[in-house]
Amino acid sequence: MPETKDWMNDLNEIEIQEPELTEAEMQRLTRSVLQRTGQGTRQQGRRTAKTARRHLPVWARGLLSAAACVILLAGVNSVQPAMAEGIPVLGDVFAYFNHLSKGYLQGDGLTQYAQPAQLQAESAPAAVPEAEPKTMTAQQSAAETLPYTLTLRQVYCDELYLRVGLVLTASDDSLAGFDAVTIDPPVLYEDTSREEANTLYGGVTMNGEAIGGDLLPCFRKQDDRTFFCEMQYNLQNYTGGTQDIQVSLTFSNLVGVTEGSEDKTPLEGSYNLNFTVSEDASLTRVGQIQGGEQNDIRLVSLKATPGETCIAYTAESVPEGVALYPQMLTEDGTFLEWVRGTPETDGETTKYYFDAVPEGVTTLTVRIIDKNSEEQTVLAEWTVTLPE
Repeated sequence: MPETKDWMNDLNEIEIQEPELTEAEMQRLTRSVLQRTGQGTRQQGRRTAKTARRHLPVWARGLLSAAACVILLAGVNSVQPAMAEGIPVLGDVFAYFNHLSKGYLQGDGLTQYAQPAQLQAESAPAAVPEAEPKTMTAQQSAAETLPYTLTLRQVYCDELYLRVGLVLTASDDSLAGFDAVTIDPPVLYEDTSREEANTLYGGVTMNGEAIGGDLLPCFRKQDDRTFFCEMQYNLQNYTGGTQDIQVSLTFSNLVGVTEGSEDKTPLEGSYNLNFTVSEDASLTRVGQIQGGEQNDIRLVSLKATPGETCIAYTAESVPEGVALYPQMLTEDGTFLEWVRGTPETDGETTKYYFDAVPEGVTTLTVRIIDKNSEEQTVLAEWTVTLPE
């Protein structure tokens, strides 16, 4: 598949700004994933573990690093079960994650504009080797006995992000001993397609186009039988239509994890959600920028939605040793945090995503500082006015 190879070559050439994993960390992650492939996936039959490790592409290592981060986020200190008492019975997932520590984009108005839902995922038993196909009757029978239910509770889609609120529930106490539920995807190979990788790592397809998530799925414990998850999908590279978008989301290779342990307990089943959503750009506010170009840096645009805020800037030349770092402040001096991860760049324009601008705020200050300087020197500063 030439187009897939081109995509992988492009990814291999991307300069990643996050610190690289140490050799020991990479070996530990690789061992963990290779252990998972010993459970009868079709990839296992194609290669030995030794060969698989040698062919692990650079872009797959990035996904493994993300997987490690999700496990770290699943600690008890990050989970706030007490908050569940103030959440409606149907589960206001967005409100819950809006009050967690950073790692997620946050917006006070997200719940107000989100579309409520009550859609149960289609479930099936775990995948079996191709040499041992199950009949449809057997699959349906096994699905009926699965102890877990995945339900779509909230959806929000603007021109920047698709946000999905999910609830995983158990019919018994088999999840009671876990602090979180995430996924432990099998190893990826050089000939793994974009679509296969997307599905294995909790991505969606929108009108058939694969869109990866900002973070791997992490369901956080609310009580012994209920876990919440918010998925965020950046639409920067989505090229399809924006109305009546056919969305498909698949979760498989679910595992239960506990605080302070590297153990991952496999959970049964694969879960698929299919729903329709339309982009709503009516609430997007475009900022009017005052300040012009400073030190060869220009703020190109600022877009504010109920879910997030996006800035785009260009820097014609960056002196050696200077590290550009954006800041956004409201009129009262409150800093809006940007989502963790690598900023987007097309070689000329760089984009950062911040938390949503609080309701009622119409004036912002955007700065670019030199993070490497002791004084964190301000290299450029603009005043941005938003329509009310």
